[in-house]
Amino acid sequence: MDIASEAAPPFYPLTETNHAALVVVASIVFYIYALLGIIGKMIIRLNITSMRDFDFALLVSAVIYFIQTACVIAACSKGLGEHRDALSEDEFARFNKLMYASRIFGILVHATTKIALGLLIRQIDRQGGLNVANIILGGVVIAWAVSGVLTTAFACPMPHPWHFNNSTQCPAQGLIYFYNSIMIIITDIALCLLPVAMMWEVQTSIRRKMIVVGLFCTRLIVPIMTIPEVMHASYMFGGSDDVTWRAVGTMIWGQIALGLAVVTVCIPSLKGVIDSLMGSTAVAALNTPYELKDSGNGTGLEMTALSDSRNRQSTKQGSGLGSGLRKLSKVRSQQQMWRHDLTTEVRTEIASGSDSVRNLTEGVMVNTDFEVCYDEGHAPRADSMGSTEAAYRMQS
Repeated sequence: MDIASEAAPPFYPLTETNHAALVVVASIVFYIYALLGIIGKMIIRLNITSMRDFDFALLVSAVIYFIQTACVIAACSKGLGEHRDALSEDEFARFNKLMYASRIFGILVHATTKIALGLLIRQIDRQGGLNVANIILGGVVIAWAVSGVLTTAFACPMPHPWHFNNSTQCPAQGLIYFYNSIMIIITDIALCLLPVAMMWEVQTSIRRKMIVVGLFCTRLIVPIMTIPEVMHASYMFGGSDDVTWRAVGTMIWGQIALGLAVVTVCIPSLKGVIDSLMGSTAVAALNTPYELKDSGNGTGLEMTALSDSRNRQSTKQGSGLGSGLRKLSKVRSQQQMWRHDLTTEVRTEIASGSDSVRNLTEGVMVNTDFEVCYDEGHAPRADSMGSTEAAYRMQS
């Protein structure tokens, strides 16, 4: 006997009087994009030995983003996308509580992603004015996050600060929302200026500079998506009583901006993939120690690499920059001191950093000056090859 079966109705039907499905689709799709970005970042970095501070900040933002998305979807089942007169007072109260929580969590998502990106930049370059600017920007982000959460939490009168019915009841709600949006835009633009300053004087190819800056500047998509979000929030200023219906556009653009905020933190890790697609070859940095030996023909000193066994013994863990000397100028004598000025090109690598940091700094050339002094007054110490090691010092 044939059993007739009917398809189950959709969880969030899209009708002329209910647009909640649009918010649900935007929320889920962009959360999946953010999740895929984080998974891709971790897959690319399978060889990491430890988590970095910017990794933890990114994971925290992903957890908060999940909670925020859950609040938005729950709000859709409590009246978001429907007209206010179609809801009961109990449903409207639950809608307000969920929207109240989603706004606070949304601020935290934006703040943690900004901090994660700032920490990544600091891992690459933590010296000079760039580091100071990065720290100042981080302080501004934290100050904004605290002020944004507090003002949003107490935008409406007590004892029900979440109950937003219209702009007459909560006159500060629209101004607070506008303040948070402006701070999101300004801080994201400032974050995109940091990598430009970081790569400005780096001695590498223009193409590599453009790739690194472009990967970081994908963050500009977040303020671009924030602008239409603010434009759709006019109901917070106009005294509209149909907030459940008019909040749809704001929530859609807001969820898109949140998802892209998480994704853009993961994008700089894709530089290694982009290099491989563009035909770049892999580079292995060799931390080869060198020693100075008497050339034996009266011309002065010559530099040779140590053997493997001595290499392992003399390897030093410093700031994480691996270097190899590539050019050696002529040795000149002055009284009883041998002085040697070296101009070297150093292929740098963040050995102790993450894979994303190594990919971003690969191929960067740094000029370092060396002064080598040899004092004939000291007794020479011959090695197994009959050579004499010289004392040397490095100055930048």
